[in-house]
Amino acid sequence: MNRTSIPTLLGVFSSLFAIWALHIYLVVDDCLDHGGAFNNDIGKCVLENGQYYESSLATLAVVLYFIVGFAVSFIVSTIIRKLFKIERKS
Repeated sequence: MNRTSIPTLLGVFSSLFAIWALHIYLVVDDCLDHGGAFNNDIGKCVLENGQYYESSLATLAVVLYFIVGFAVSFIVSTIIRKLFKIERKS
């Protein structure tokens, strides 16, 4: 692995972690607030009466995942490059 690709790789992994944490906060927490249980097998919120709950945050969440993923990846890779003085390949 090339030394210049390590900051980018760490940035991508950190953005995946940030997206996962955001997903837990937005979708799963909203499900629990409405008295449901989040079923990971099907990826949906199941209410106590057996109905599926569709969050109004679903469309907003996709946009936030993209923005947060890109921003976190860029910021983390930039910070790592500056801390360890790694030059970018042209």
